Amino acid sequence: MAPIAYVTLLGRSPWAVVNTYYKVLKEGKGKREIRRVYVFTEERYRNLLPKVVKAIEAISKAYNLRPRIETVVIKDYGFFEADRKFKELFTKLEREGYRIGLDITSGRKALVAAAIVQIREFPVSFIVYMGLLDMDFPDRPYMMIPTHMQPIKNFLGDGDEAR
Repeated sequence: MAPIAYVTLLGRSPWAVVNTYYKVLKEGKGKREIRRVYVFTEERYRNLLPKVVKAIEAISKAYNLRPRIETVVIKDYGFFEADRKFKELFTKLEREGYRIGLDITSGRKALVAAAIVQIREFPVSFIVYMGLLDMDFPDRPYMMIPTHMQPIKNFLGDGDEAR
């Protein structure tokens, strides 16, 4: 099976990125194929990147994974820049034999739209969004939130769960 490059979009909620990554690894198929992780964010959220990268490293290590983690910072409201950077990354990943897993849970509209528009032409493993049904739990680790309050949807099918 081809390796997966996991692309996640960081907006105002670092927990949304971290918890979705955890759930994909915990319950999703293809988790052993994740070899790279790319965290895209806008300039205004740059300060959240070190914590998110550290959390992704810790979760990956718990699953005996050692993905290369890279971050990409787009200027605020950088629609055109985001569009170009996603196309460049997806083209490179396809050339290197990767399938792409995209997490749009925490992303802001400009990044989500650019990523989805660009990913159409590339080998995609999944596009996931994890909901949070009760806003009493916004800033907690996945294990501290009732599972039924965190539904995940794979927009490419495969049921309601990203498995």
